[in-house]
Amino acid sequence: MKVITESGFAAAAILFSSSVAFAAPTYLSCEFAGSKGASQVFNFALDQAAGTFGVYVPASGSQRMEKGTFSGGKASLNEGSVAWEIDIAKGSVIRDKRMIGEKDGGTCKTISQAQSGFEE
Repeated sequence: MKVITESGFAAAAILFSSSVAFAAPTYLSCEFAGSKGASQVFNFALDQAAGTFGVYVPASGSQRMEKGTFSGGKASLNEGSVAWEIDIAKGSVIRDKRMIGEKDGGTCKTISQAQSGFEE
């Protein structure tokens, strides 16, 4: 009986770790309050399994996909002049505009892939 219990636990652990590693990408829409009342919206595609961090700007149609960093429920991307850090659980984002030495924060909500603007 003890062998069955241990092997059952091991099988469950393997299944759980596999499902976490191959989880579907997360799509977020994040909004930053603008200085003149107009907000800025950025959509993100976060794929921990592939290690990718996508940024889509609905206002311009600009889209890019880079290798990101994922740790502790957070995703980050350093693009040189701009760095992003998203806390997925809290639904918050920090944008570090390194080129001008400013940081600002925004709020995020989960959206579908179809709403994100990212093509499959």
